[in-house]
Amino acid sequence: MLRGWLESGTLEPDSVIVCDKDEPKAAELALNAGVRTSRSNAEVSRQARIIVLAVKPQDSLTVLEEIAGEMDGDKVVVSIIAGLSMGSMRERLGNAVSLVRVMPNIGAQVGASISAYAVDAGQAELDTRLPVRLLEAVGNAVAVEECWLDIVTAVSGSGPAYFFLMVESLEQAAIGLGMAPDVARLLAIETLWGAARVLKESGREAGELREAVSSPGGTTMAALGVLEEAGFMKMMSQAVSAAHSRAGELTR
Repeated sequence: MLRGWLESGTLEPDSVIVCDKDEPKAAELALNAGVRTSRSNAEVSRQARIIVLAVKPQDSLTVLEEIAGEMDGDKVVVSIIAGLSMGSMRERLGNAVSLVRVMPNIGAQVGASISAYAVDAGQAELDTRLPVRLLEAVGNAVAVEECWLDIVTAVSGSGPAYFFLMVESLEQAAIGLGMAPDVARLLAIETLWGAARVLKESGREAGELREAVSSPGGTTMAALGVLEEAGFMKMMSQAVSAAHSRAGELTR
């Protein structure tokens, strides 16, 4: 995400200060990206107006305690920590600071994330334009109520893994029928990429497009018949429900 912000010009390197408990990693980032670094989360929070929390869930409460003394009505805390509720943040950071909780996905690596975000302005009048610009610099952004974020996690946060499994399955099926692995991989990736692009750019419903490529009695109908008989739609529903339940269990 930081790379996307810098490469898009949304942020300038000298406006960014980073703290990472892995000091060699922070030093490498400073060298390659030109950002400043600090060994203190409190110092970073003292200097910055927008604080982005991007740590492992198990480190989150420690980090919140470290920055709590630096919070006031001018600060905006943007959290991409899975499972960390705004209630937990508010309890530790006080009522003055503005909070933005975000669930992006791996698409941010190539500027194609879909990031859902929820806002709790606290006692301040939060201008969300800059936080939203940060999210839009790495893809698309959509505002939701916080209660939806567990569903977001199950659909778009975990969703790329479902897609990658589909690619793996197509590759292995083609290889099993005798195709060279490099050709099988290319066909699987480009087919799903092209389908996703048509779905996005045409504005047509997925079901409508599925029907458009399914000629009666043809190869696609034969394949879809197998998927329907195996309960593909039901399996996807169960998978998303399992992810949704787990997200709820992890939220604190």
